Amino acid sequence: MNRLILFAKYPTPGHVKSRLAAAIGAERAAVLYKEMVETVVCRTDPATDCAGYERTLCFDPPNRAADFKRWLPQIHDQRPQGSGDLGRRMCSALQECFTDNSRLCIIGTDCVELYSSVIRQAFDQLDAHDLVIGPATDGGYYLLGMNHLIPELFEGIAWSTDLVFAQTIAAAEHLQLQVAVLQTLTDIDTIRDFEKVVAND
Repeated sequence: MNRLILFAKYPTPGHVKSRLAAAIGAERAAVLYKEMVETVVCRTDPATDCAGYERTLCFDPPNRAADFKRWLPQIHDQRPQGSGDLGRRMCSALQECFTDNSRLCIIGTDCVELYSSVIRQAFDQLDAHDLVIGPATDGGYYLLGMNHLIPELFEGIAWSTDLVFAQTIAAAEHLQLQVAVLQTLTDIDTIRDFEKVVAND
């Protein structure tokens, strides 16, 4: 079983896309983030090209469960994110989903260039690799996939910095993992990112 885990926040002004909000205001940033989430959910729909995976939405904050069900009903399996920093929350989500699934990929909802075809490619790479990672132009990554939980990949990482990808690769090399690297895509964090993606879409 292949499962894609999506991390998403509720689009409350002042609680999402702080760097984008600094340029265009909290209200507009929240509207754009809502559109980004909906775009990623649509473009990663496994039914669009029989991509061969199921999806789980891990949402934040936990008290918006009913709102997420109304907003994104097409993803039936919805669970609140755990506590802690991003690494701990991702690790917890993977651990929970690995109980009944053999291969997992996890993504955020900041990369609207992500399609089901890329997700399918990521799962295919796990046939011959321990880890698959999709680098983002900001130095982070937009996708991480594995065949079993590797907690060390979430320890000692400077989350939300341009060091995330490099530090994760270094950790994988230390563990002597076979790593597949996907194409580089853009996470939308700033107004420049947004303008670049819109121009190329």
